[in-house]
Amino acid sequence: MAEKQLSAQERAMLFSQATRATFQTLGSMPVNNENSTVSFTLPKSRLLSKIWLEFEGEFVVKTDMSQVAQKKNPLEIVRRISVDLNNGFSPFILSGRDLHLYTLNRMNPVTFSSKGAYLNTKQVNWVDTRKTADGQVNKMRFMAQLPLTLNDRDAVGLVLLQNEETVVNVTIDVGQMSDCFQLNLQNKDEIIFKSLRVTPMLETFTIPPSPMAFPDLSVLKIVQAKEETFTENTMQTVKLNTGTIYRKMVLYFEDEHGVPIKDEEFLGNLELVFNTADVPFSIKPSILSSKNAIETYSSQIFEDGIFLLDFSNQGLPNLGGSRDYIDTERLTEFWLRFTCKKKGKVTVISETLSRLK
Repeated sequence: MAEKQLSAQERAMLFSQATRATFQTLGSMPVNNENSTVSFTLPKSRLLSKIWLEFEGEFVVKTDMSQVAQKKNPLEIVRRISVDLNNGFSPFILSGRDLHLYTLNRMNPVTFSSKGAYLNTKQVNWVDTRKTADGQVNKMRFMAQLPLTLNDRDAVGLVLLQNEETVVNVTIDVGQMSDCFQLNLQNKDEIIFKSLRVTPMLETFTIPPSPMAFPDLSVLKIVQAKEETFTENTMQTVKLNTGTIYRKMVLYFEDEHGVPIKDEEFLGNLELVFNTADVPFSIKPSILSSKNAIETYSSQIFEDGIFLLDFSNQGLPNLGGSRDYIDTERLTEFWLRFTCKKKGKVTVISETLSRLK
């Protein structure tokens, strides 16, 4: 008698009944110097859902902390972070700043804000700001999160670690401690690196005992970013990759000096274009900003120049179905189109789904 073929939905239901979440903290890794790299290979156990990274550092400021013009997001210290599979796919390739922008697309995003506690409830801010004229050391602590599945409900995107043929590596390129701050060079502000360490924690699921309860692993979630410069007062076309399914996009616009572009500095709408002629998304930037704030996001989080296009939001961010996904497998062209009064740069952070062959 032939074995019954189960749908992905039926497998997901059986999987949720036959597994449980586990949490495993790995050993801390020291970053001995600025502008260096740390990497580690994940243990071959269970099904990987999410990678947490805790960063703890120490530094000295030559002047009073009050003389430092502005704290930036702490993830600015990460030049590049990647999760690489030995099958050629990389679920994550992002800078620390872009990872921060991607992480804001969630419920309760204030926990990941550089203005808030940044997942550190024991401190008001992510850095302990003490006077350092006498050489005292300042401490910093912040978190990064790399979710490989769609969300905490849908297990699509799981990676089977418990497989001799699968190797998953995480690589973190660290910049300079001063990257976390907007320094006042006239006051000769200087951040002196003392130490930094990274502690990973893996969120995984146990292997279900029945093959019928094994989840569908044929789809992988990919989060990557691309940058492109643009000129002023001219319609710009940014060609986006085709062949995958888009769940969401984060757009970040900044001028040639790195200052975020304001809504009123655009001419016309932000548009997504299919096959050069079909324009299903044509939204005035100020309206899109309001739309982001209304759709359960916090209006205090999204600063100038940041726009979200969440095709998985059907009332709750990141928790909707596939109704509004953009399948570009049959598209020959997929564009972002806009006109700005200034010249500058746009960063497109995309979350897509790729079917494994």
